[in-house]
Amino acid sequence: MPARRLEQEHWYALHCKSRHERQVDARLHVKGVLTYLAEHETVALWGARRRKVKKNLLPGYVLVRAQMNARTHLEILQTPGVVKIVGKPWPQLSWIPDEQVESLRVMLGAQLPVEEVAYWNLGDRVEVMAGPLAGLRGYVATNDHRRKRVIVSISLLRRSVAVEVEAQLLRQVEARAGLCEV
Repeated sequence: MPARRLEQEHWYALHCKSRHERQVDARLHVKGVLTYLAEHETVALWGARRRKVKKNLLPGYVLVRAQMNARTHLEILQTPGVVKIVGKPWPQLSWIPDEQVESLRVMLGAQLPVEEVAYWNLGDRVEVMAGPLAGLRGYVATNDHRRKRVIVSISLLRRSVAVEVEAQLLRQVEARAGLCEV
């Protein structure tokens, strides 16, 4: 099997200490590392009060995009709050395909209601053709003939989120590998 070139930029998942995602995100930003924190606004009930709060759809994780070399790897791991890079250890690091991170960004950018769901291995692979979610790729999780629940998954983290989409806006696409490794 040919060795993967580590000089290429990829998305990696960082496992963080509990409730340290925002601090890790800020610290890595200061170091010049591109990060993505999958946050969305939701309503939380505190007693009789309702408040809008930002919730991380991938609790305990921050995604980073980097050209991973030994120096960058060590710099990221030495960031306070980072526990580890998820997946295989150095130098055969596991990364997240760009398509999965971009689909998550499209889903959250549309500002439609989303919810965490169980990780799905089965289902038809689809792409949304029009509307605010155009370009989103995921898996169909319901059999309702009018509306489909589309799941976007981050394979490496075994995390998924779902959104409802009109069935006529979907087209089937061929399945691709979910986890990139050497």
